[in-house]
Amino acid sequence: MELHVWGTPSEISLLSPQSIAIYWYMSLCVPSELYEVVTSCNTDLSLSGQLPTLICHGEGTQYDGLMDILRYLDQQGFSLDTGLLREQRAINEGLVLYVEDKFQLITDYCLFLNKSNYEQYTRSLYSKYLPFPMQYNAPIVARSRAKLNCERIGLKVEDKSQVTEEMMKNVPSVSKIHRMKYESMIEDKLLMKNSVTNMSCLRQLDEYVGRVLELQAELNANHEGDTLGLFGENKLTSGDLIILAHIYVWTRAALPDQFIKTFLDKSYPHISTQLEHLLQERINPATDHVQIRLPSFTESPNLFNSIKHLVI
Repeated sequence: MELHVWGTPSEISLLSPQSIAIYWYMSLCVPSELYEVVTSCNTDLSLSGQLPTLICHGEGTQYDGLMDILRYLDQQGFSLDTGLLREQRAINEGLVLYVEDKFQLITDYCLFLNKSNYEQYTRSLYSKYLPFPMQYNAPIVARSRAKLNCERIGLKVEDKSQVTEEMMKNVPSVSKIHRMKYESMIEDKLLMKNSVTNMSCLRQLDEYVGRVLELQAELNANHEGDTLGLFGENKLTSGDLIILAHIYVWTRAALPDQFIKTFLDKSYPHISTQLEHLLQERINPATDHVQIRLPSFTESPNLFNSIKHLVI
């Protein structure tokens, strides 16, 4: 089996919490000799146009997206959810769907709509993963998709061109000095608008995280202390891992704007502590044994393969 994801052999990309989650998941329940991870970053390999995708050459089949891969692995007897009761399985599957919808909104905002994170981090990632000229178009397409998704809950950001048009609407022709002054004012207003939207994002985040923690508290009523495990700290499920993957993305030090991490550390201080504990004690030791390789030419995202994909 080949698991195709976003990233490099040294790091699965923050662009895809789904890639991170399934990478962790398979490392914990699938023997490492049965599969390898390919950091192809090639969405053309996926029928849905999204990574991750699992290709099973022996069967001539493939499974696209987190949910399809989880279902296939479960059918093959590789599952972290095996010991769950029927009711627990239903709760876990519902949680996965909830997180994939709601937490993805926060991830989209954090990576693509937050001005500092997008301009200083996310956009430049594509030059690591994609060749010229694909590295320039891909972040634009991804950002447009993220904007449409976030607009569903009223999270909207204004680009510089929109703010410039608003401020210069009734301004007569001005000198170079005055224009520089207006440019500075435009940047200030843009930052102010983005700060307001950051607060809206945090309100949504607080609601989503709060609901998940309420559910965890109900399911762990007899457990003392905080835990990130849906059914207890000693039982990691697929639902737990997709939650952890999104939180992992939001709280990485690589992001220039740490507004989400700051909020979580203040409002839910146990989350970062528990995440780092699980990484060190369970997840990292498991991923150390996973085979990760670069893509071959035919697996790579290049113009030749893209044209062939369109033709075929």
